[in-house]
Amino acid sequence: MGRFAVVDIETTGMNREGNKITEVAIVCVDDGVVTEEWSSLINPECPIPWGITKLTGISDDMVAEAPKFYGVAKKIVELTDGRTFVAHNAFFDYRFLQREFSELGYTFQREVLCTVRLGRKVFPGLPSYSLHNLSRHFQLNRLAEHRALDDAKACWEIFRRVQESAPLAVSEAAPKPLPPELDDGTLERLPNTPGTYFFYTRQGLLLYVGKAKNIRDRVKSHFQTAGNSKRDLEIRQHVARVEAREWGSDLVACLMELHFIKTLRPVMNRASRKINFRYTLTLHPTAPPGEEVRVSTSTDEEASRWGSRTTAQAARARVYQEAFAVDVDTLFFADKMRQFHQILGHEKVVERLAEKMSPEDVLSGDHEIEQAGRRPDEKAFVVVRQGQLQEVRFVDAHGEVEIHQLENYPDMKRLVVRFLA
Repeated sequence: MGRFAVVDIETTGMNREGNKITEVAIVCVDDGVVTEEWSSLINPECPIPWGITKLTGISDDMVAEAPKFYGVAKKIVELTDGRTFVAHNAFFDYRFLQREFSELGYTFQREVLCTVRLGRKVFPGLPSYSLHNLSRHFQLNRLAEHRALDDAKACWEIFRRVQESAPLAVSEAAPKPLPPELDDGTLERLPNTPGTYFFYTRQGLLLYVGKAKNIRDRVKSHFQTAGNSKRDLEIRQHVARVEAREWGSDLVACLMELHFIKTLRPVMNRASRKINFRYTLTLHPTAPPGEEVRVSTSTDEEASRWGSRTTAQAARARVYQEAFAVDVDTLFFADKMRQFHQILGHEKVVERLAEKMSPEDVLSGDHEIEQAGRRPDEKAFVVVRQGQLQEVRFVDAHGEVEIHQLENYPDMKRLVVRFLA
């Protein structure tokens, strides 16, 4: 039946950036038998928000004397070594742990199974697949919901029921073997630095170009934790050769990834050929007060763009705040805007909104954005001339120069603008 480490963590917030782990628990299972249970509070070295304390019961006082993450890191490695990592909404827990380990200079890599995905597949039609609702569905006794050990035990009970009901579902969801043309040695020889990677078929057809902060780990994830989408299956079926190029920094890797996708046109990079930032703000001069600025999916490449509707809505709110010091979320927002129309006049209101919508061209003029090089004795420079992307230039300690020309594609320029912002 396999060896599993069923894991749950509690954190100071949902976003990995800026949040930390406050508790971790691991239930070790060998061939269907629980062989060890372990949990520990963790000092996150930052305040725990009141809302999180109310949800989990974990307070600042409780973690004040708890070990910091580095104090339990070895234990986590030992308990999960050689086991498949199982969790509810697994990649939340897994990516949080990966981030904590990366800050210690360690690469945490495990095969992963998610009980949310398995639950949806094996028990279709349930109103919710949250841990709370699945626990109620299976009538599990919970002693301390939203505490790591209790949640890990509940996750194991759900996973056990999945195995009993549909053992094939677990084997089908298990990490896939490497493509037949590749072996572990091929992947281990890849660098663990920022760069781009290339998947080729046996005949030399370029299938896919990607970028990563750690090339080796990212390429492994394509085969070890990838899903069953058509693209994932095609990559596993056809890739016969992997090549990599180191770039020294994430910014340069992002730019070079887009450069290669647009110039080499790999057959499986369909999404990156499209507009990466779908949402824009558009001005509607004849709209009712409070509806002059709207979020849309305009194809205007010169417009400011955002990757999600939520971030675009936040940008819309900033426009009204900066133009008229009004909050779009207040009950009387439309009434306040109606008053501005009456006092200032319709044209003046629209003019002020348009002014705040106009993006500052942070790339105007000349820039040489310094980045880490590919070696300790080298530096990289992203070169902008008169607001236009020109090249990536590598200069070593002896003054040797290597230049990679860039096209001034809007989405490449947008990456640099976001970096500078």
